[in-house]
Amino acid sequence: MNSLDRIELALLLLAASLLAGCSAGNVYEGVRQREAVKNTPPEPAPASRLPSYQDYEAERKKLQGTQ
Repeated sequence: MNSLDRIELALLLLAASLLAGCSAGNVYEGVRQREAVKNTPPEPAPASRLPSYQDYEAERKKLQGTQ
């Protein structure tokens, strides 16, 4: 095996290791994003139902009468 063959082999191994590193990084990022989405807290419970306008007016008038 001459020196040119060794250099080609070294470059091939270097390229393969770089490609493997990129793939592992992409897999890691994909798993991280999936876990972030999976672990998001559920949406907060909706606020209590708002009163109708008639109920609102009645309460407002009641409060104005006490002041």
